[in-house]
Amino acid sequence: MSTRYSNTQDDDASPGRRRPRKSSGPPVGPILILVVLMVGAVVVARMAAQSETKEEDAGPAEVNAEAVFGDLPREEPPTRKASSGSKSKKLYEKAPPGLASNSTWVAAKKVAAEAKTVLDAGKIAKAAGDHAGWADKGGRAKDLYDEAITMTAEWEEELMTKYGDNDRQVAEIKRERDGWFNMLRTLHKTTGR
Repeated sequence: MSTRYSNTQDDDASPGRRRPRKSSGPPVGPILILVVLMVGAVVVARMAAQSETKEEDAGPAEVNAEAVFGDLPREEPPTRKASSGSKSKKLYEKAPPGLASNSTWVAAKKVAAEAKTVLDAGKIAKAAGDHAGWADKGGRAKDLYDEAITMTAEWEEELMTKYGDNDRQVAEIKRERDGWFNMLRTLHKTTGR
């Protein structure tokens, strides 16, 4: 009769041998190998970093530039020129005076001024909570800015071709048209279609 707490072994187990215990966790061997590899990688990385700093401290080998390039004539470094997008570009007076009194330009400026007035009224309506008024006035301002830009597109192209964008009057006209473009872009983003 076997009891519940007996030390007797099963019949199929050989006498004198114990059963191996079941482990309750992950195997220790692979974890130990992984830790050793990680420590080795850190050590190798530190050694590589130290060798690089030693090489940097040593500096590059001295080369006598006069001996290598002695037969070439001496040159001055190039001077920096202002890029086309730079604010420091030099403007000149190539166009005839009174370029801004062109009838197309004057008419376009009147249309753009009307667009600004309509836009200001639309902003007041928006601040008051009148979203329908904002949409209506914003759409009207968008159409007016588009009309002003379209009126002067060919004329500005002709000016750029004839006098370049470094002419003082042409640059002023271009700057004002760019402002119209920016307002039109903003209105496309903030008003309905």
